[in-house]
Amino acid sequence: MVPPQPHGSDSRKTVSHRIAQSNLYRVLSYGDFRLLWIGAFLSFTGSWVQNVAQGYFVYQLTGDESKLGFVSFCSSVPVFIFGFVAGTLADAFNKRTVLIIAQAIFAAGALYLAIATQFLFVEYWQIVAVSFLLGLVSCVEMPTRQSIVSRVVPPEDLGAAVPVNAMTFNVARIFGPALGGLLLAHFGVSMCYLLNGISFLALIWAAMAIKADLTSRPREPQPIRDLLMEGFLYTMRDHRLRTLFILETVTAAFGLAYLPMLPAFVHQVMGIIGEEPAKKTLGSAFTAVGVGAFLGLLLVTQYGESHRKAGIVRGSMWMMGFGLVALSFAHSPFVAYPVLAMLGSAAVAQLNTTNALFQLMSPERLRGRVLAMHIWALNGFSPFGVLFFGWLANKTRIDHHVMFSGALHTLPSTGVALSLQIGGVCVVFGAIAASMSKRGLSGLA
Repeated sequence: MVPPQPHGSDSRKTVSHRIAQSNLYRVLSYGDFRLLWIGAFLSFTGSWVQNVAQGYFVYQLTGDESKLGFVSFCSSVPVFIFGFVAGTLADAFNKRTVLIIAQAIFAAGALYLAIATQFLFVEYWQIVAVSFLLGLVSCVEMPTRQSIVSRVVPPEDLGAAVPVNAMTFNVARIFGPALGGLLLAHFGVSMCYLLNGISFLALIWAAMAIKADLTSRPREPQPIRDLLMEGFLYTMRDHRLRTLFILETVTAAFGLAYLPMLPAFVHQVMGIIGEEPAKKTLGSAFTAVGVGAFLGLLLVTQYGESHRKAGIVRGSMWMMGFGLVALSFAHSPFVAYPVLAMLGSAAVAQLNTTNALFQLMSPERLRGRVLAMHIWALNGFSPFGVLFFGWLANKTRIDHHVMFSGALHTLPSTGVALSLQIGGVCVVFGAIAASMSKRGLSGLA
């Protein structure tokens, strides 16, 4: 008679085997990728700390949703102007050097605002100017940093590495806002700026420690116009990349404007009154988005190599559209936080799936330039949505009536709530288009 085998040991072996075979474990086994991941995570944590503090500070300083949106507009509009050609620099220069210089400039901007805030000579225009300057640097930094992934993992693991790399930003979105809310409440805005400035040292350290070859690849001489436009033309001529680009632009322009408006949302829709409760609620709201984003990344990581990519893109847009409308009615934290988590999950699932596809469907010599098109769609068009919805929220909050066909009409919703509803409807129309696009989203596995 065979004695019964203990089930606990088999269960532990099964769990260990699954972990060892998981995409997360496999890509983190590469030392250079781990360095990039840790450096980016620490840097992004500092950035989220600053985002919470700066959004609160600007809204307290101006009390104007349109000015709150204008800061985000200025940080992103350089990507719209230069983003689709900035990938040329990512392909043309040593990625290590570009990354180090960019992080040093980011640190200088944050430290300047820390000093200006601490010694009380900061003004709104200074925040706008620094945001614009750092937005210019981001044009080159983002495609450079993201294209490094293809240098530190083998091609067969690139599809798994892209969503894991995106976890740096979205795991930081869980811890960063919570830490930012605590620092803001106990130490003030200047401490949040200071911590962010110091955090950029982590990515500088990672760039210096990576052993992989990050130099530019040799290429045939070509006219400067072709060099600048090749990534744009490659994307527009591939029907799959073109469709993904258009859908991502819709989400970026109409679906992501709620993030910079969260300080106004906490005050207007949730009705949080008082400085300390507002700071804590704002930190919790950003954290809820981060938790949802992390869950979305787990979904993308699990199905990152399957035939479900098109379904993830379509489903995410439906979730984003209906989530924005639901958020406009979320007066209680018990309703608002789950909806914010859903929005974070939907955005990350779509945008990171698109990121991976842009890298997988582009040749090595064009990867930085094609990836810049993804960044252009994501960061280049979103500032116009932020600017418009911030203006709309400000105007309709002041005046609840509009003229239409010579008659005065009362708006069913006003302020931030109205902006969320209009944005949600626009994303739903995009989701309908995505559901009807059979050829554009075919063959994405």
